[in-house]
Amino acid sequence: MKKIALISAVAALFVVTGCNQTQNTNNVSNQKVEVTGIRKASLDKGSQNLPVVEYHSQAPVPGQVKPFKKSFVTAPPMIPHSIKGMVPITVKNNMCLNCHMPNTAKALGVTPMPEDHFVDNFEGGKHIRRVAGSRYFCTTCHAPQAKLDPAVENKFETLKSNAGF
Repeated sequence: MKKIALISAVAALFVVTGCNQTQNTNNVSNQKVEVTGIRKASLDKGSQNLPVVEYHSQAPVPGQVKPFKKSFVTAPPMIPHSIKGMVPITVKNNMCLNCHMPNTAKALGVTPMPEDHFVDNFEGGKHIRRVAGSRYFCTTCHAPQAKLDPAVENKFETLKSNAGF
């Protein structure tokens, strides 16, 4: 009997507490809150106030620029050349494949796509002959490297040496 009374009292406490909280939310003001990011512009504005990419003299040409060192071992490599005219990547057009497919890359002396880009994650890890759909849109993971004046200082330090990666 005491157990039922205790459980009823606890349940009643939860109900009362919940009712009080919903009453308090009715007192929230309807003032408009402006949310901004690092660029100090409203988030619904276009791409204004974004960092400007500075190239030393001209946009880097593929094969003529040394890639930046990776920040950490499993980081996707950065693109060491301009991607102007190569994006957007669409279902019908991916300019990256022209140079980075393994057979072509070897002949051109550029970085080939690794084997894991030919594993279909939606088919249980099955190896396939074409680039996997999950790896097809290169700029989802890879970004062009450039000398920038960062909006926020990056103080990231890797835990392991990434020499050789």
